Amino acid sequence: MQAQQAILATLRSDLPTLSTIVTSNQHKSRRALAKRVCSALKLMDAKGNPRISGCMKAMYTLADEGHISLPAPKTASFVRGPRLLDHRVPAPVDVPSDVRQIQNLEIVLVTNSDDRARWNTLIGYEHPQGTTTFAGAQVRYLIRSAHGYLGAVGFCAAALHLGARDAWMAWDLNTRMQNLNRVVNLSRFLIRSELRCKNLASHVLGKVLRRLPSDFRARYTYAPYVVETFVGPPYEGTCFRAVGFHYLGDTKGRGRPAAATDTPKSKKKIFAYELDSAWRTHLGVPPVDLYPRLEVGAGLDADTWATQEFGSAELGHRRRTARLVKNAELMASTVGTPITASPERDPAAVQGYYRFFANADEFGITREDLHAPHLRRTIERMRTQDTVVFIQDGTKLSFTTRTNTEGLDVIGQNQTDAKADGIHLHATIAVSAEEGLPLGIVHCAYGKQTPKTPTWLNGIHAIETASATLPRKTKSICVMDRDADAFEILSERRNVTRTDLLVRANHDRVLDKSRHRLFPTMRKGKPAGVMELKVEELSRRMKSGRVTSDGRPGRNARMEIRFRKILVPPTKDPTQAPMPVWGIHLREQNPPEAAKPIEWYLLTTQEVTTIEEAKQMVHFYKLRWRVEDTFRVLKSGCKVEKLRFQNVKTLHRVLTIYLIITWRIMLMTLMGRVAGDLEMDVFFRGAESKMLQVYAKNYRLPVPTNLATAILTVAMMGGYMNRRHDPPPGHEIMWRGYSSLQIRATAYEELDAVGELIGTTPSERQPYASPDANAQFVPEAQPV
Repeated sequence: MQAQQAILATLRSDLPTLSTIVTSNQHKSRRALAKRVCSALKLMDAKGNPRISGCMKAMYTLADEGHISLPAPKTASFVRGPRLLDHRVPAPVDVPSDVRQIQNLEIVLVTNSDDRARWNTLIGYEHPQGTTTFAGAQVRYLIRSAHGYLGAVGFCAAALHLGARDAWMAWDLNTRMQNLNRVVNLSRFLIRSELRCKNLASHVLGKVLRRLPSDFRARYTYAPYVVETFVGPPYEGTCFRAVGFHYLGDTKGRGRPAAATDTPKSKKKIFAYELDSAWRTHLGVPPVDLYPRLEVGAGLDADTWATQEFGSAELGHRRRTARLVKNAELMASTVGTPITASPERDPAAVQGYYRFFANADEFGITREDLHAPHLRRTIERMRTQDTVVFIQDGTKLSFTTRTNTEGLDVIGQNQTDAKADGIHLHATIAVSAEEGLPLGIVHCAYGKQTPKTPTWLNGIHAIETASATLPRKTKSICVMDRDADAFEILSERRNVTRTDLLVRANHDRVLDKSRHRLFPTMRKGKPAGVMELKVEELSRRMKSGRVTSDGRPGRNARMEIRFRKILVPPTKDPTQAPMPVWGIHLREQNPPEAAKPIEWYLLTTQEVTTIEEAKQMVHFYKLRWRVEDTFRVLKSGCKVEKLRFQNVKTLHRVLTIYLIITWRIMLMTLMGRVAGDLEMDVFFRGAESKMLQVYAKNYRLPVPTNLATAILTVAMMGGYMNRRHDPPPGHEIMWRGYSSLQIRATAYEELDAVGELIGTTPSERQPYASPDANAQFVPEAQPV
């Protein structure tokens, strides 16, 4: 771009010389004319070759402006397509499934017309985008082996304007104009579709990127610093992430060129690869933190949390994003009650709430759009962890009484064939490995899939995508319950790079031809050690007059622990190789009389060779109850099963927001236990903090001074007794107390506003302890 403008400026500055050459009529063609102009005005590239194409383009511009009159073309113009072979490129034969076994794999630089025709044929027939006319500097490669041609790669000039890339490169307009040629675009990358060779794409990309700078320098006398590329749906760019490409963001969907009248195109992911690690020094641009980190609990105070978690949503207009933030605040302030019960009594906010969801389809707002900003913040919190535990599970939400809601799933059926309508929800949450602090909602899916295996696999893929930008030292492990005990799920570890799996075994499967079974095999041998497991008490459950669960006594169970490596055989395709996993067996020693002993069989793809590693896996599995707590808060606390909407897609959007609200409630509860020394304003706004102090004084409680004592005061507002042997307050008590606190804080703010009008504020008044236990804060009467 910069070179083209320089050529045009040179011709403008010497129009008399240009006009003399043009009117001499001594040229066989316009190309010959351009060559003579280049020679006369010294328009040469770095290798001393004339800039014929750029010169011709500049002369066309000057001719359109009326400065010169070009001679008529010697031949009629016509559109010529790329030269192709007379036949399609033969399919490769006997390509092994392992890239290391491919014979004579090589990357061939396209330098002759035959290879160019072969490259065009491969791309034209087999690439989803087909052939295109490359712009600017360009390099092409063929992927060749003893088995045949396996694919093709092509680079061309970078996009002139690209918001996410330019923000990452942190260059100003002048720097971009002068150095845009240092960025090249990986425009075409093809691995032939019939190939089934593991890691072939990433292996080839690595070989191409290692030789690209030298090939580019040999052709153009300079080497690029950065490679950019785009990945459109349905692809995720896994092979690019595997070789070190950075995900920068998404395009706007305008394509190239981005004219106002262009038909909108699908949004694509933008990736960039650093060929030269010192490129920022070369260009003189500052470093950019591409992967920001966020401490757990940061930005979650009552005044700003909704803006932090939803404020970056891309909904097509800033007013829609602002409405989403307002809706989240409204929903969080009315947890467990109707939206109309908001303490602020804002009819406009309620109308905006319903209007937003009613028009979501019209504006193309999906539940993924609503979840995306929270997911970005979740990933930022994950980057502060050494190990992230991802927990998957599903639940059923009953909407049987919502007969006017369209599209509900069938979630149950009794003996009389009466069907229960509702929603199947499958969620994946991320928690810290030590304390189990919720980091965020990573994935949520709605609807029933039969069989369930694809649902679990989709969750694993979402985890893998979220883990792609984590530091290399950060470990990711996905924990699943017995419903996920399937060979297809365990063997998925072969297809992901970052995520290990931990599943509780459900099937006592046959392991080999000798008919050895899983559970007896795991029980063999002496215990490797003993560990203590806290077992929560469960009450007996009754339904329709009969016992459905006997319950169990709470206790600290002493567990024997064994572990060994196991080969899990395939269940459907006998040609697949068995999946190596490590089995961990726990069984309770000396259980209470009449109590069933606790016994777990765990399978993990993470290598377990010591008793400490085995205990760590058990600890990770114990964190699985975090997702059960999530569903309980969602149902009993947020009372989402009482929502009323006309179609299930709207319910999905609302449920997605409530899931994020549920995550905040759970984090607030647990942060008070493990990070109690933090300041109160981590979660509470000014009015809430003051009302906690007023409440404590009125009820003769310790005045809260940090997060732990503030959380305890909120719990006591919700009915927590704080007796010596009481367990820590749970989520249900916390959301009850927080709802009470919000009402009190809103009343405080309203009284404060009135106080300002009449010359005093509640902070200047002295609350008194009323004999009535229900009267906690009564302001003094003010003269009018």
